[in-house]
Amino acid sequence: MSNETGTPERAEVARRLTAWVVELVPGCEESAPAEDTSLTDFAGFDSIAIVQLLAKAEAEFGVDLADQDQAIASASTIGSLADTILRLR
Repeated sequence: MSNETGTPERAEVARRLTAWVVELVPGCEESAPAEDTSLTDFAGFDSIAIVQLLAKAEAEFGVDLADQDQAIASASTIGSLADTILRLR
């Protein structure tokens, strides 16, 4: 994990990622995933949703997640994706 864990910036990145996951999975407003929830196991969050999440993150945070395989692997949880985004900034 990154040394950015626990910073206000990381918390904001994780909060925005969580909001996007809720947006991408219809009907999950009541059960938003925790930072350590496996996105691949989160009901309704499929490979298309992961690609959409990564595209939103690239646009919003100005990072290059062009290596889709590596980016998808780093997106195993909201927390791990937040760490990756902060590392790439």
